[in-house]
Order: sequence, then C-alpha cells, then structure tokens
Amino acid sequence: MGLFSPAAPDAPAAPTPPVTQERLKEILSGQDWRWFVDSEGDLGGTWNDSQFYFLLTGKDKEILHIQSSWHRTVEIDDLERVRMFLLQWNHDRLWPKCYHRIMDNGEIRIYAENTVDWEHGATDEQLLQQIRCAIGTANGFYEALAAEVGD
Repeated sequence: MGLFSPAAPDAPAAPTPPVTQERLKEILSGQDWRWFVDSEGDLGGTWNDSQFYFLLTGKDKEILHIQSSWHRTVEIDDLERVRMFLLQWNHDRLWPKCYHRIMDNGEIRIYAENTVDWEHGATDEQLLQQIRCAIGTANGFYEALAAEVGD
C-alpha cells in the first residue's frame, strides 16, 4: 500500500477496564506493598515514612489522584526558603506538583500530588507506572527538600 492509500481497518481494540479501588488494591498487593483503607474509605500506604493516598475523583471516578504528605514538618522560620524551593521545583519539573500548608500551630506541612485522567480506562501496567511515578517523584522531592532545609 502507498503512503496515502487507505489502510485496512484495524480490529477493534478490546475495552480498557475502568480504574477502581479494587484494581488499585490488587496492583499494590501484586508488588508486595502494604496498603490500608482508612475510616473514610480512602486507600493509602506508607513509603519512606510518608503517607500516600490513592483517590478516585471526577464525575465517574475516572481520575486517579495520588497525594502524599511528607512525614516531617518545617518550622515557620523556614517559610520563605520552602516557598522558593517549591517555586523552583514546580517550575523545573512536571511531576509531582508540590505545595505547602501552614498549620494552626505554625508548622508547615508539605504535600506532593500526581493526577491522571483515565476517562477511557487503563491497563494494570499503566496504573502501576503512574503509582511508581507518584511514589518515586514524591520521595525524590522530599529527599531534595530535606537537603534544602536540613535533616
């Protein structure tokens, strides 16, 4: 066939299964990773002492939002340093999106997020890749932040 000749139609692709919490549990278990479901029904786990949550959002629960919180807090005296570090990190990298919150006691909590819209479903391999990316990039960020603010 020539470059502009119509090609024979491909066979229809098999439907890709929707993302569900049960599938996420199976993927985590398949890696021998420990996970939990909290009192609100959210799926979570701990890597390098930081908490990660695997949340399904969107109208049809088609968006996998992986959010983590650093196991440490930062003193308010380091606020400007943290803000500058976050600004540079988010400027230079696509993932994870990182941000901070100032708690009522004046301590700074640090968070990282990785979100993908799986509107048309996802394979287990695709989901595992997102999970590994979220955990790996968040932990890399937390390590870099620890070096910046001191251990």
